[in-house]
Amino acid sequence: MSFHALRLVAPLALLASPLSAQYLREVGSAPAPKTLVGINLQLGVPQGEFRNFVGTGGGLGGNITFMVDRNRHFGLRLWASWIEYGRTTERVPLSPSLPGLDVDLTTSNDIISFGFGPELHLGSGPLRPYLHAAIGTSDFATTTSVEGSNNSSPFASSTNFNDWTFAWYGGGGLMYLVSSKNNPVYIDAGVRYQVHGETRYLREGSIQSDNNGGVIIRPVQSQTDLLVIHLGVQVGI
Repeated sequence: MSFHALRLVAPLALLASPLSAQYLREVGSAPAPKTLVGINLQLGVPQGEFRNFVGTGGGLGGNITFMVDRNRHFGLRLWASWIEYGRTTERVPLSPSLPGLDVDLTTSNDIISFGFGPELHLGSGPLRPYLHAAIGTSDFATTTSVEGSNNSSPFASSTNFNDWTFAWYGGGGLMYLVSSKNNPVYIDAGVRYQVHGETRYLREGSIQSDNNGGVIIRPVQSQTDLLVIHLGVQVGI
């Protein structure tokens, strides 16, 4: 870097230092919230035997955490999650007696999870690392819906297969305070490991026609551990 460039950058660095320090003092002095409400985008990565049958999926998650101690380091988290790990859509005739009237037949493979357990916050400033664990349940469900080209939503749907299973979860993350107004807002990033044990489920290709107007369903049974990566926001209330 040239001498002239240094002359331009140095004043900016000197100005940025007290401004960043002032920001940290301001947001760090904000009281920790009693309750946190979060929503996030999720990436579900199959682990172990599960990844031999399905690929990476995506979805949404949400949580409510009630801080129960005076220093607001310990709380109880209630959360829900939806991850779609497979989807196929094909154009088929609505009925053999109605040629030219085609519909979209969509089959989706989903994991819907619920959990409840403790959450521990390891800091009290603008950066708040946390750990959490939970017990709960997950539903591995496959649903088929029918939608016409001019429909805004499916006009018919059916659950082809589902299996509820007991589960336990453990994970952690990092919240970064970006606003300390009336309701503090945090950027939230983290991971969660879901252990389900043996589960029966469908994947892409598990539903096939029998050439007589019916279908053949071939479920898979395996371990279904899942690593979930999330990015979202948490709001204190």
